Amino acid sequence: MKHILVCYATRYGSTVGIAAIIADELKKAGYQVTLSPASDVHDPGSYDAVVIGSPLYMGKWLAEAREFVSRFRNSLKSRPVAIFTAGFTLRQRTGENLRVADEALDSSVKLFISPLHKGYFAGKLDPDRMSSADREIIKLTGAMPGDFREPDEIKKWARELPAMLFG
Repeated sequence: MKHILVCYATRYGSTVGIAAIIADELKKAGYQVTLSPASDVHDPGSYDAVVIGSPLYMGKWLAEAREFVSRFRNSLKSRPVAIFTAGFTLRQRTGENLRVADEALDSSVKLFISPLHKGYFAGKLDPDRMSSADREIIKLTGAMPGDFREPDEIKKWARELPAMLFG
């Protein structure tokens, strides 16, 4: 049985929710799955494949996700890897928003890995859980709070993963 690591970085919990949906779908498909914060992974080398996710903040993945990819780049290059990102702007799946997200993803991982598959998901915006600095940024942008994650879209992407990762 193939063993897949689904790891994530999250600031306010939206991305862990997405990662959990992905892990559940992979389990339903018959894979052994480990779901873990990226910062808790000691070596992804024992897994047959790795899925890594992070939200985008200020045009970059969170530091934990970028550090994971940098630190384990050799191990990650020798196994199939898929990545996903979440962000408030992805609630509107316009060509421009997807292009910007793709450029941000590339800037976070391109030097270290070449993922076989990428996922782009809307996130959740809950000002009550945010730092005061992040709340101020949200006010300035005029962003409306809400949970914009689409579980069916996430599940669909997760069901595509085995074919992308294992051929």
